[in-house]
Amino acid sequence: MAATFSDSLASFYLAFPLIPEIDIMEKSAGDRKSSDQFLGSGLSRRTFMQTALAAGMSLYASDQLWAQQVASTPRKGGTLRLVCDGGGATDTMEGKASSGADHITCVQSSVYDTLVFPTAEGSVQSNLAESWSSSSDGRTWEFKLKKGVEFHNGKSLTASDVVWSLSQHAVPGAKNGDGRNIVGNFESIRADDSNTVIIVQKEANRDLPIQLSAYALLVAPEGTANWNEPGRGTGPYMIESFEPGVRFIGKKFQNFHREDQGWFDSVDVGCVLESATRTNALMTGAADVIGNPEPKTAKRLSKVGGKVLEVVPSGQHFLTAMRCDADPFTNEDLRLAIKYGIKRQEIVDKVLYGYGYVGNDHPIGKNYQYYNPDLEQREFDPEKARFHAKKSGYGGGVLELKVSDGIVSGSVAYGQLMQATLRDVGINVEVKTVPADGYFSNVWLKTPWCASYQNPRPTADWILTNGYSSKSPFNDSGFNSPALDKLLSSARGEADDQKRRQMYYEAQRIVRDGAGNTVLAFANFLIGSTDRMGHGPIGAQRRLDDARLTRKWWFKT
Repeated sequence: MAATFSDSLASFYLAFPLIPEIDIMEKSAGDRKSSDQFLGSGLSRRTFMQTALAAGMSLYASDQLWAQQVASTPRKGGTLRLVCDGGGATDTMEGKASSGADHITCVQSSVYDTLVFPTAEGSVQSNLAESWSSSSDGRTWEFKLKKGVEFHNGKSLTASDVVWSLSQHAVPGAKNGDGRNIVGNFESIRADDSNTVIIVQKEANRDLPIQLSAYALLVAPEGTANWNEPGRGTGPYMIESFEPGVRFIGKKFQNFHREDQGWFDSVDVGCVLESATRTNALMTGAADVIGNPEPKTAKRLSKVGGKVLEVVPSGQHFLTAMRCDADPFTNEDLRLAIKYGIKRQEIVDKVLYGYGYVGNDHPIGKNYQYYNPDLEQREFDPEKARFHAKKSGYGGGVLELKVSDGIVSGSVAYGQLMQATLRDVGINVEVKTVPADGYFSNVWLKTPWCASYQNPRPTADWILTNGYSSKSPFNDSGFNSPALDKLLSSARGEADDQKRRQMYYEAQRIVRDGAGNTVLAFANFLIGSTDRMGHGPIGAQRRLDDARLTRKWWFKT
């Protein structure tokens, strides 16, 4: 019986098992060699082809495999032109003031480093810290710093720089919520020596290393006053010019401490708020990569020659927040009536254009480690909606839902879809569109019912604590459950993984049935690019490859 292509491929990898691990790196000018001359291990194209043919592969298949190997391996050089949204004139690279918007976050990650680095699989790898360990109770952590790391001004990184930088998130006026929550659990942080950082937490938290990969927990020289000035970072690109909310140009830092990131000679990161303008930049060749193309038109990108649409399943989700501490939503039955009166799949189809999947009134997406697959999916159920509405005493009055496309993209459309289906079960909703300006200061957390969203976080504990614990400043619906608070605190320090899993399963049930958020849909992250771009697995904790695209992507040709 003749060998199949799969059989031949398997035989080839058995004959040369290191091929998937091989690095190809194009050298800089003056020391440049063709990928046809060698692979990183010294394997030439001739040897590769001879080995493949000996394994029974055809000449065509062997040549295709070689081409795939070359194309999927990082190469140095070129200027990346990235265009994204989410920027403003007051943006700063300072960690404690991080807004989390796309443009400034990509700029921050180009210039600065975090102690550890997030992987696309949801774990972390060494970065400024090369190793870490904890006490048996999970409260005390020791981080050993990588030696030889330099700031862009030539200063060597020390533990004192790390201690000072993280401590900034605990000073009065610190604005970044993740930083405040994480560092707020520190009982103490100190430099044990120039190369060692010791953190003691108020409560045990076995997820601390993952949390320290947060985009805002950046490290600068001790005492840095202006983070927008050149020379302060340890990241792959030095500041050449920066106009907040408009454009950043960075030049490769030759003493960058990692050999597996920072492939471009320079990066040009522009901020364009209009989706159509970003798409046009890609189509006309003015940009190599764009962030967040409109779902309505995104499919066209994949049908244009030379263009690629990357679709990345994520934990970002869209919701409406009914304040549990504000009438009429203090009534749990009214909240349940609304939850049962929504057609979530219709929202995925008509607002996200299929780029996502339905939510189930809790924030843990299917890609999370502790996602609970046993919870029944909440479907549109008019009988249950009417039952709970009647039980709540709802008398037909108008319930106002405030929305703003400028803050929550698509919220006007999904608000109107909700309005229509809730009308069918006897609940009268008025969708009120409000300006984006002032939404977070005048509407969110202050109005009884409004549109909102939550970005992904690397762990189930992080997103549950951030969005639903009674002490969190980002608790959209004002949900106050002592049982949930106690459960999250216990799970955070639990060493037994199975026990911890069951705790997070129960936390999802409590939130799904009791909290005031209607979690409508989880959205995929979309990235448009030219077909010249190469990359590994794409991270989904933030848009644009965990906002680290400038560090992780490269030009294939």
